[in-house]
Amino acid sequence: GVDKVKVVSDVIEADFGIKYGVLIKERRYLRRSVFIVGRDGKLVYVNYLPTLGDEPNYDEVINAAKEALK
Repeated sequence: GVDKVKVVSDVIEADFGIKYGVLIKERRYLRRSVFIVGRDGKLVYVNYLPTLGDEPNYDEVINAAKEALK
């Protein structure tokens, strides 16, 4: 039922990773993180996970996304 999600890749330029501070340069991985952008184009939720294997609190993320849609 998710129809408005954009999936993009940063593998070539690493521009997003550099600008948002999530690029692990030695491996060219992006640190696991969640960004939610409000209707006004501003970040309303940011969560940087401590390690690559960690998962975000999905309930918290979904609630933040619902708030951003109001």
